[in-house]
Amino acid sequence: MHRFLLNILLTFCSFCLLNSCGEADEPAPPAPPSPSEEVHRTVLVYMLADNNLGWANSFDAYDLDEMVRGAKNGGLNGGRLLVYYNRPYTNDGNPPQLIEITVQGQKILKTYTDDPDLYSVEIGRMRQVLADMKELAPAEDYGMIFWGHATAWMTHPEDMDQSKASRSYGTDRDKWMSLSSLGKALEGEKFSFLYFDCCLMGTVEIAYELRALTPVIVGSPTEVEGEGMPYHLNIPAFFADGTPDLVGAATNTFTYLKEKGLRSQMVVVDTSALDDLAEASRGILATLTSYPAELTQVQALSQSFNPFDPVFHSTRPVYDMEDYMKKISKNSPALLAAWQDAFDRCILYKAHTDRDFTGIAVRTYGGLGSFIIKRPEETAYRGYDKTLWWKEVVSTAPVFN
Repeated sequence: MHRFLLNILLTFCSFCLLNSCGEADEPAPPAPPSPSEEVHRTVLVYMLADNNLGWANSFDAYDLDEMVRGAKNGGLNGGRLLVYYNRPYTNDGNPPQLIEITVQGQKILKTYTDDPDLYSVEIGRMRQVLADMKELAPAEDYGMIFWGHATAWMTHPEDMDQSKASRSYGTDRDKWMSLSSLGKALEGEKFSFLYFDCCLMGTVEIAYELRALTPVIVGSPTEVEGEGMPYHLNIPAFFADGTPDLVGAATNTFTYLKEKGLRSQMVVVDTSALDDLAEASRGILATLTSYPAELTQVQALSQSFNPFDPVFHSTRPVYDMEDYMKKISKNSPALLAAWQDAFDRCILYKAHTDRDFTGIAVRTYGGLGSFIIKRPEETAYRGYDKTLWWKEVVSTAPVFN
């Protein structure tokens, strides 16, 4: 019996010695930063790549590589960069992941449940990701970047329910998130900036809906060509000391695309002036008692999404807001002056090439896009009457009442 116990003891000691030698030969990798260790800024990229941007063009992989390049070049500046990665081919065993971009590369922080009924464009999923970000990468302030497709404020009129396919930002397996749902998903959050690296989101409808969430919104009122923003150049701007350099980031994007021969329109919006812009816009719209012929001459910034529809074939979701307001206030110079003052305070930066991605000639460009109702039947076009800008501003015009 004693010999049996002695053999067990010797075996155990040998195992411990071998194990300790193995640990000495192969030291454990350094532990990652503690989740409770607060940094000055965490930026979340919400990347929806289970669509043709990912599985057809690999823009997701390209941009992730750019992010790593930016990190290796010191761009994080002590901050943390997270990506909620809704990967291509989710239904084929590639569920979304929360990853961190570091100087070593990509690090998986969490893999989400592969639930065929839970999409990345749903309110619950986005709120879960935001909670995970705060738990795993707490910071003094947060920035958020939206990566994917977008169609401004538009929704499918037959699919207004969040549980169905709705449209504005996306896509995840052909499902979209409406503007109102995006606002609900982000409700109560505070960000140092929101950057839309997707099409048609530089509009007054988007900015007004989200104005309470952030002091600065960056986007394009037109379609975005190519791979979008140069992440390796913009990461230092996002993680700048003090406030993030959003004008610098937008300038980088515009210059980068233009130098590659691509077409681009950019805008940086100061949301603190949007309430004044709304009030000044109501002043001008109060004079609108008919549909003036000049509406057909306003600078368009998007193509029609219904070219074969007998009613809405000529309806476009985005026009140049400044050109629009000037045309409908030509007989009200005092109202226009007040409006122009508020508008100028909203625009921190704007830049444009002479054409947009779809070939539209951009002859005048104020920076911020807007929908224009040119006929009575367009008031509810693709859910426009669900936007806050319609409810609180546009609907006050006599012509719509």
